[in-house]
Amino acid sequence: SLELYQYLSRHCDIQSDIRHRAERTALCGFSSGTNLTTAGSWATAIGRTRFRFVYPDVMVVPIPQPGGVPDEQTVVDGTYMAAMLAGSVVSPNTDVATPWTGKRLVGASRLARTLDAVEQNQIAVRGVTVIEDRSPILRVRQGLTTDMTSILTKLPTIIQIVDETQRQSRGTLERFIGTKFLPGILSQIEGQLTATLRGLVEAQILAAYTGVSAKVSVDDPTTAEVEGYIQPVFPLLYIILTFNLRSSSLGR
Repeated sequence: SLELYQYLSRHCDIQSDIRHRAERTALCGFSSGTNLTTAGSWATAIGRTRFRFVYPDVMVVPIPQPGGVPDEQTVVDGTYMAAMLAGSVVSPNTDVATPWTGKRLVGASRLARTLDAVEQNQIAVRGVTVIEDRSPILRVRQGLTTDMTSILTKLPTIIQIVDETQRQSRGTLERFIGTKFLPGILSQIEGQLTATLRGLVEAQILAAYTGVSAKVSVDDPTTAEVEGYIQPVFPLLYIILTFNLRSSSLGR
């Protein structure tokens, strides 16, 4: 239900805040029979970058039979489709910056609801990740979150990159907690965090970073305030090709 998904989206936001430090995202599918309009309306109603929907709502999967008997076919709802995509996203063969767009999902025979290009666009602009038939596999047409506000909120990998950067940075800076807050600590913190961010750039998780700085909090002498700027690795989603016409002869 929409109420359940709204509760789940709030849970993800709360668990990902500075207090809980348990970064979470949700990837959900729709029950069988959910039409295009309802799916789009639910995505708009949630509108959160940590919550992702997949559509269509039904697909056909083969059930292997013993003894070489041809497989049976059964129809399952969109929650299974979401589980397929989730398995692909967290696969150890990919990293957090690997684009969702173009991901190949194996295990289903075909979609049981087919959308044309117009319908795919209509639901995608509402913040729904559309899965399309590319026999013999399914393919992610474009990975999206339910928050379509900007390029930084609508791409699922952006949040994944930010979460990974936060996790690694916490691990790097944890060693300084409980030490004497001497003047040299701030430069050590800056150096260690810079090394962590440099490693993320080398791993092709971040495109760049800058402005790493640490200072003593003006409100609490036991607190170091550290900040920096990071640029995530963006997916290549569009190629605009222009041919220019000429009347004169051209070389090859």
